Amino acid sequence: MKKLLSIFLLSGFAFSLAAQVNKDVEVTRNYDPTVMDAQKIWYEPTITADSSNVRDAFSYSIFPKSSPGNFGLAPISSAKIIDGENSLPGLGYIRAGAGYQISPLFDFYISNKNTQSVLVGFYANHRSFFGKTKLENNEYIKKVKSNFMNNDLGIFSKFFLDGSTVTLNADYSRRDLYLYGLDPEIYSLGDFSSLEKDRRAMNLFNGNLLWKSDRDAGEVFYSFGASYQLFNARDKHDAIKSVSMKENAFALSGLLGANLIDETQSISIAARAALYSRNKDLDTLGNNILLSALPSWNYNDDYLAVKLGVQYLLDNYNKTTKHRIYPAVSASYKIHDYFTLGMEIKGETEVNNFRKLALENNYMAFGNIEKKLDAYPYDYSLYLNPAFKNTNHKLIGVFSIKGDIESFSYNIFTSYSKLEYLPLYTNNTAKFFLPPIYPNNDTYEYDYNAFTIRYAKGNKITTGAELSYNDDDFSVYAKAVYNKYNLKTENNVEIEHAWHKPAFEGNLNLRYKVSYDLVITADLRTLLQRYAINNYKAWSWLSSTADVTVVSRKLKDVFDLSLGAEYLVTNKFSVFGNLSNVLNQKYDIYSRYQVPGFIASVGLTYRF
Repeated sequence: MKKLLSIFLLSGFAFSLAAQVNKDVEVTRNYDPTVMDAQKIWYEPTITADSSNVRDAFSYSIFPKSSPGNFGLAPISSAKIIDGENSLPGLGYIRAGAGYQISPLFDFYISNKNTQSVLVGFYANHRSFFGKTKLENNEYIKKVKSNFMNNDLGIFSKFFLDGSTVTLNADYSRRDLYLYGLDPEIYSLGDFSSLEKDRRAMNLFNGNLLWKSDRDAGEVFYSFGASYQLFNARDKHDAIKSVSMKENAFALSGLLGANLIDETQSISIAARAALYSRNKDLDTLGNNILLSALPSWNYNDDYLAVKLGVQYLLDNYNKTTKHRIYPAVSASYKIHDYFTLGMEIKGETEVNNFRKLALENNYMAFGNIEKKLDAYPYDYSLYLNPAFKNTNHKLIGVFSIKGDIESFSYNIFTSYSKLEYLPLYTNNTAKFFLPPIYPNNDTYEYDYNAFTIRYAKGNKITTGAELSYNDDDFSVYAKAVYNKYNLKTENNVEIEHAWHKPAFEGNLNLRYKVSYDLVITADLRTLLQRYAINNYKAWSWLSSTADVTVVSRKLKDVFDLSLGAEYLVTNKFSVFGNLSNVLNQKYDIYSRYQVPGFIASVGLTYRF
């Protein structure tokens, strides 16, 4: 059995592994519940058929992803339970540690021992950072608070029935953070005294049920699922009124299929219904309803795999219903174990609900912002809530060459995606020109220290490669991807850059078992050619006119190197240490949200 690779090293520091790419997106034709929807674990890298990542849900994580260590611990979060297998060992473990600038971490996991009928478990973890970060390009302003806290609780269970399995899980996550990404070129020292206290809290409750047949249990196979999510968020400002933003999400899904003649051929139909309901403070345009159906024919033997299908989708939002038809065609042919050709032509709709956008960019602007000026009646309200349009991938084409040579695997791929309603995050700075009653026709400036969403359309070409080598003592995984965007606004104005999305992204992960009781790891994340937009708007209250000037800024390239080691003192007790952001880079997570740099952390793990 392959051993666990600690791709992202343990650190209690909230920003040590910023800029990690998270490609986990919700699409209408998939229902793939996991044990937990918290921080995710990466196993030793394996190359999958769909590694091209044609979807554009690019996000930075400001928390390092927790890893259960290098000595065979059970997964603590979001590791999928293999269908039909009871693979998680019991009972569990406790892990605790801390890092520089007060950054504690804590993990707890427990489950019943392996049985033939049921698996039940509970987990909890905590990550936080209490420190300050100096603002970019400013010598005179003191450091601002960049505190961050994440807490997760969850229970999960799996029941092994005769010919099927039932999975139930529920989890709760809370994220607290400071909106510290202020622009020092705009604010004076007095302005910072209140704005640096802007805080945000986000809560997510998630529940999933899945009943799935074992594929070899008979000629008919099935899968039925249901899920519910409650997500709410609220900001706290000194001088701004804020209300709670809430979203409820319900989804039902099903798959029914049957083998034809023999197990090499099958027909199936997958269907899904989803409702996203938001309170009026967040979204006045109404609920978002999605319905989809995907019938398909499948052929699989030792060398050839073919899928022929077509997907119908209904997308209803803002009293507008859109009907979409997507192809669902794929084929792969194994010439040799060393060489397999693959292609896929499809389309899909990526759901851009409140939960997805707010967790993808923790600093997204939302809420009705009210600000009172010095003289009545010149108070004003700004409505920053995004329109929740779903990204439509009209056409996706993927071509790949992959293979396995003993312990070595590779995948070379290229993809093309034609899309619309791609969300891009932009800084927003407003200059309000006040009436002449103010001396010198003065202006009032307000930086939201958050990001508004602009939707784009166009195409994306991705080319990349993955390499993986694994043996008992050493493993290495490398991936490099180049993205080329050609985008326009909804009004057909060309967009200079795909804001905040890197042209190049790569990572290199190493794990070496020096001896029975010592394992060392290394991780390098690279992000190149990222650009942000500063949007300066100026308008007159008397003429109601507006002029917009788009100014781009190149973000620093990211070379984030982390090193770690874990030493097994006894079979139940180990110590670990990590050096994160070894190169001490001060790069931005998103524009203006700079990471403090190098951090060291240590901790203990006890297995029981």
